[in-house]
Amino acid sequence: MNRRRILAAILSVTLLVLGALFLPSLHKASPPTAPASPQAASAPPASAPSGPVRDETPASAESPSVPPSGLTTEAAPMPPAPQAAASLQDVDPHKAFGSKSAPVIMEEFSDYQCPSCKALYTGTNRQLMDNYVTTGKVYLIHRDFPLAMHAYSRIAARYARAAAQLGKVEAVEQALYQNQEKWEQTGDVDGTVAAALSAAEMTKVRALVKGGTMDPLIDKDFALGQTYRVTATPTTIFHHKGQTYPYTGPMGYDILKQFLEQLLSQK
Repeated sequence: MNRRRILAAILSVTLLVLGALFLPSLHKASPPTAPASPQAASAPPASAPSGPVRDETPASAESPSVPPSGLTTEAAPMPPAPQAAASLQDVDPHKAFGSKSAPVIMEEFSDYQCPSCKALYTGTNRQLMDNYVTTGKVYLIHRDFPLAMHAYSRIAARYARAAAQLGKVEAVEQALYQNQEKWEQTGDVDGTVAAALSAAEMTKVRALVKGGTMDPLIDKDFALGQTYRVTATPTTIFHHKGQTYPYTGPMGYDILKQFLEQLLSQK
């Protein structure tokens, strides 16, 4: 009996020791694994445009604001140094309107086959000419910027340039824009321009176009637009008091008037 009691006691003590060693670990919960925090999906970085590829549709009715510091606004990024009026390059006097000494200079980079350029021409430019250009407040320079996506825009630019040499740019631009949907389908730029000029004038225009002297003038405008990093038409570059303000898209006259008055009110 004593031997059994001794063995039972030894067994009990052994079980108690083992229980003290292992039971705590059996009840100890392992720390929960923190769920991986979901990462917000990031848009792929936009690559810099390799060249002019689009015409601009009217996205908003906001004018470029004039920042207090005179820095350039949004839209097309600009060169580091503002361009002053005295340094304007390669201005074709046949496609520039108003006084060179006007307080505001506007350079319009446009494409005759661009629908948004048509909207700017038909909806804004006439009032701009009447109220600001002819009154000496704005010097308006038309810059040719034919986009590669438009099959006939360079041809149209050649004819408009040639007509400008004869003092007929307004009549030809009006014909090109008003009939844009027709000639962009048929490619009949020549016939569209011929309807706006006399036979004698058209003979001279065709000779200038055929002579190939219009392309270098167009290329100069295009190269200048690239220095401004123009990637869409129309793009308007405003110059005032040594500062440069870009705006991409067709600007309604009311918005343009508000912005011009803002510039002209600066002391």
